[in-house]
Amino acid sequence: MLISIFFQMGASFRFRGAAGFMGVLLASLFCIRFFDCPARAGAPPPPAVTMTEGNWRIVYNPARGTADFYWRGNLIVSNAFARVKLPEAVTSMDYKTHTVSQRPIRDRIGAGVEYLVESANGPADRMIQSFRLYQNTDYFITDVTISRQPGATSNYMAPLVFQSPVQFPPGDNRALKVPFDNDKWIRYEASPFGSDVTSYEVSAFYNDSSRSGLVIGSVEHDTWKTGIRSTTTPDSLASVEAFGGITSPDTRDVLPHGSISGPAIKSPAIFVGYFYDWRSGLEAYARANAAIAPARPWTKGVPFGSNSWGSLKNHLTGDKAVQVSDFFANNLQPDHFENGNTDYIGLDAYGENLTDEALREFVDHCHQNNQEAGIYFTPFTAWSPHDNGRVADTNYRYKDIYLYANGNKQILDNGVALDPTHPGTQRRIQAYLDRFKRLGFHYIKVDFMTHGALEGDRHYDPRVTTGIQAYNEGMKYLSDAAGPDIYLNLSISPLFPSQYANSRRIACDTFGAMHEVQYMLNSLTYGWWLDGVYDFNDPDHVVLDGFSDGENRARVTSAVITGNFISGDDLSAAGDAKGKKRAEKYLTNEEIDDVARIGKSFRPVEGNTNQDAAHLFVSDGKDCCYLAAFNYSAKRATYNVSLKRIGLIPNGPLDVKELWSGALSQASNTITVQLGPDDAALFKIYKTGAPL
Repeated sequence: MLISIFFQMGASFRFRGAAGFMGVLLASLFCIRFFDCPARAGAPPPPAVTMTEGNWRIVYNPARGTADFYWRGNLIVSNAFARVKLPEAVTSMDYKTHTVSQRPIRDRIGAGVEYLVESANGPADRMIQSFRLYQNTDYFITDVTISRQPGATSNYMAPLVFQSPVQFPPGDNRALKVPFDNDKWIRYEASPFGSDVTSYEVSAFYNDSSRSGLVIGSVEHDTWKTGIRSTTTPDSLASVEAFGGITSPDTRDVLPHGSISGPAIKSPAIFVGYFYDWRSGLEAYARANAAIAPARPWTKGVPFGSNSWGSLKNHLTGDKAVQVSDFFANNLQPDHFENGNTDYIGLDAYGENLTDEALREFVDHCHQNNQEAGIYFTPFTAWSPHDNGRVADTNYRYKDIYLYANGNKQILDNGVALDPTHPGTQRRIQAYLDRFKRLGFHYIKVDFMTHGALEGDRHYDPRVTTGIQAYNEGMKYLSDAAGPDIYLNLSISPLFPSQYANSRRIACDTFGAMHEVQYMLNSLTYGWWLDGVYDFNDPDHVVLDGFSDGENRARVTSAVITGNFISGDDLSAAGDAKGKKRAEKYLTNEEIDDVARIGKSFRPVEGNTNQDAAHLFVSDGKDCCYLAAFNYSAKRATYNVSLKRIGLIPNGPLDVKELWSGALSQASNTITVQLGPDDAALFKIYKTGAPL
């Protein structure tokens, strides 16, 4: 470059002699010093580049390496940039040149335009930001790639960072914390603006009164644990950092996030959307995830049935399991507690310890009763193993397949974590599944799955360097080995990835007390949208014995508005007679069971409950709208529910039926709900005057 400039100047001005030579050299050095940047001193900065498609317009400023995001013509985010730690932190603002290109795309999400911003400090050091804008959507997707020679290594990549405040209207503004998993009775939290919030995989920032807001989250879950860190003031979202590479006590990790390496390394893809209703935004987020990684196929309906952990626990025997099957066949299935003429009778922990003879007798009995049999397994967790004990039918010892951290085996929830990529772990999975399939089981509850997603010192598979990479490898092996005829139900597990199981417990160890109902419904309040990425949400087992009639109504209602409908009482011959009568009373209401058979999670009406649950949930159908109401207190409660607020704008009075009592009423503008202490109601609101 210097030689070229030197001779061009010499030729143009016909310099002669030493003076001419020195003049050209000084001029050349002056040019290099001041013009080694996109815009020469005194020259106008390079013009902004506009990217547009659907409801978004992104204006990229190549002079700064930042972007402004406009939704439906309104500025939402300004001065957004990307940041990566290599380990030194570099941002899109640190590069000298920025070049924007575009190309049409049609991917699993839809048709649109991808804009690529290539920022460079020479050919061997590049950052590429991708912005994928889709037709007729209220969101776009962005990621960042680092390309370096000979290579790059990072355990932190943030496609989206902004520190310029996003203004919200005065009022009840909320920042949503979504937990990484559902272990240790952790809760979702919708915090009032004015604090710092760290969420996992996705977060939402919204005004609860208007419901408008911003949804930001990862739609790729193959490599990274994604965090969304935010700071807020009462009326503004002050900063956001959406990045791959988070670990914390909430992810159950003791090690930093693993690093990825290569000539080109990529962040998770981040969904950025603004919506008139934050609930619609989270549902759109779920659909985007499901488009990229479709749910595990299931052609049958939402499962009805039982699970032994609710009451039997470690007192489970083969005889009791057979007796539970008979109780369902004789007392519940003929009276509406079934779906597709089938119930799933599930054995939880300790069931897998029964002999093959006992299990085969149980499975055969279930089949004779038009039922499917379920069993329990922890693929990535071992319980009090002997370090030198042999793994399945291999030559590996348990100490060979542990997932170590700082040289120590990792113990979480009293279980030892196993490396999902180790052939010994995978052979152990295969051995269990071969046994279950040989005995005729078609439903498996898989538990303590977070163990497999922990970061480790290393994994057996050298290509795997992060906990989520290992978890994906292990889950794919499990799903493939199970095959299409087995229903896989996740219990304690990360939120994502979701494509390897049919359903996931939305909250764990929920029995029948009202405080447990409220705990489970906290997860429904802010995680109902997960039935858009799994076939169904699972509200855990329904235990009725030992609780009040109001709590029984509330527990059943909480289940039918969530997904799977699984009883947890001891319905064997030794079970309490009162518990059996409660099962016959509360599990066989035909209209309640019809709601459960829909298999669709209800939305919350409000999202301003901090760590508590909403009182009201709604589900909209073609001819009717369902409204579920809960009173978690020991005092009577009255709710005056606006029909408009739950999505109805009637032309006249609408017919209403409360499904527990059968009480009939009409509503024009509001529904008045009166509940006793610790109780619930479920209303069917007819939109078109359909006969009651």
